[in-house]
Amino acid sequence: MIRDITASLGIELLKIRKSLIFIITIGISVFISAIMGMFMYFIMHPDILPPGLLKTKVDLAAVSADWPSYFGFLEMIIGILGIILFGFVVAWIFGREYSDKTVKDILALPSSRTSIVISKLLATAVWSLLISVIIIATGLLAGFIIKLPLWSEQALFDYIRICVTTALLSLLLAPPAAFIASAGHGYLAPVGFVIGCMGFANLFGNIGLGPYFPWAVPMLYAGAVEGPGSELSAASYVILVTTCLAGTIGTIAWWKYADQY
Repeated sequence: MIRDITASLGIELLKIRKSLIFIITIGISVFISAIMGMFMYFIMHPDILPPGLLKTKVDLAAVSADWPSYFGFLEMIIGILGIILFGFVVAWIFGREYSDKTVKDILALPSSRTSIVISKLLATAVWSLLISVIIIATGLLAGFIIKLPLWSEQALFDYIRICVTTALLSLLLAPPAAFIASAGHGYLAPVGFVIGCMGFANLFGNIGLGPYFPWAVPMLYAGAVEGPGSELSAASYVILVTTCLAGTIGTIAWWKYADQY
């Protein structure tokens, strides 16, 4: 099976590398960091802005223009947009096989369906972690360009630790979206599913039930949602891992046993 997974993973990565959506996600990742850096620059120099809505928002922003605040913003971005971007990634990797009607060709290959699903999930992990690395690195670069004050190695260490951990927690939520993409035979169902889960994550986070809703756990870890009862516990991580396993087993079972018409 390892040889089948390796071969399938190589094909998946080749398809990703040659796709337009891959370039788009890389561009979005760089754009996000650039916007965050620009916003911090406006906070540092509010006088360069003409009167208007943007200047009002900058004046009302209750944050200081320094490295700790900037790192906090980027951590929240990873916590919120990470789930959405990763959801788009897994929706494309699984959903395109149905939208492009190539799923029957894949199932006819002399590889086990389990190895095909695992290779697609591994390709999702590679792509998603690359997006995270780009946001982390370009975010740092933007901070250096605008010359933010209060730099410290401890703040950098905490920033990388929180961002990497948040990205890994978000990645655990990919398998349920893979199942929805497979059962829904396309892109739209998993995209709607992820957006809906984000809405519920925000709702549950604000009423104190976030630690028990899987899609809220990465956001709470990154500090993107705060409120009463927002502390994560061992049960939060158990629920998250259980959700990941359920999504993985469900996706494999769907590819193995469902009628792929």
